[in-house]
Amino acid sequence: MDLRSLRYFCAAAELGSITAAAERCHVAQPSISHAIAQLEAEFELRLFSRSKKGVSLTPAGEEFFQQARQLLSNAGQMESRFKARKRTPLLVGIHRELASRDSAWLVQLLSRTLPEHQLEVRVQPAQTPDLWLTSARRSPAGYRFVSLLDQQYHLLTPKGWPLSLPLTLEAALAYPWIDRLDCEQRGALLRLLPQLGQHSQMQVDTEDLALSLVQHKQGVTVMALSDDTDTLPDDIQHYSLQGLAPQPLLQRQLGVAVAATIGEEVELALGLS
Repeated sequence: MDLRSLRYFCAAAELGSITAAAERCHVAQPSISHAIAQLEAEFELRLFSRSKKGVSLTPAGEEFFQQARQLLSNAGQMESRFKARKRTPLLVGIHRELASRDSAWLVQLLSRTLPEHQLEVRVQPAQTPDLWLTSARRSPAGYRFVSLLDQQYHLLTPKGWPLSLPLTLEAALAYPWIDRLDCEQRGALLRLLPQLGQHSQMQVDTEDLALSLVQHKQGVTVMALSDDTDTLPDDIQHYSLQGLAPQPLLQRQLGVAVAATIGEEVELALGLS
């Protein structure tokens, strides 16, 4: 038993949902489930009844919850009074191609997930990092990837530029094409749709610059977006690329790649143990 497992258990008990508990604790759902399973095995108790609507405490779970909540309260009081917080440093690498809006979101989530660590975030660090913020396709060899965000590739255009739907290649080629050299799916898209490369009037090497150029009505481009986190400027509209390319090609997973040498505490927080 440890305090983190008790915190995860209490969050699930209070919210009645593993998913909601993961969101509150800023961890992946498997971390909550694993912590609960460990407590049930250690104390030989069935703490929750599970249903399609969520989880609810059993009678034994209710008694355990009251004790756990009191223990966490006492631990918090002791920590605030006696413990001088010393954060363990973690070197976090970011691939240069990862857009600032994506990397900022991932750093924020990682900071909440690992509050006992000091994150030393570097773009393309000279030293081998403990963690990489990256995509599943670009996860380095020797690292384990944890997905934190699902995205879909969309066509971005300035607001007011008309397009017929469903989107066709001919409609996409009606406007100047901004070729993103940093796009991890660029090669696959150009092999599938070589007309895009032939129609390119501008090449850029960052997603942020491409987004700015679309805002200034210099052309259209492709970008991976998430319904959960991405809010585009009001002067940009986006269209699904479904029908122009196979679904696997249009998907992207962002997350954290974890070195094999990382400590058990970090693995547990990220749902790897």
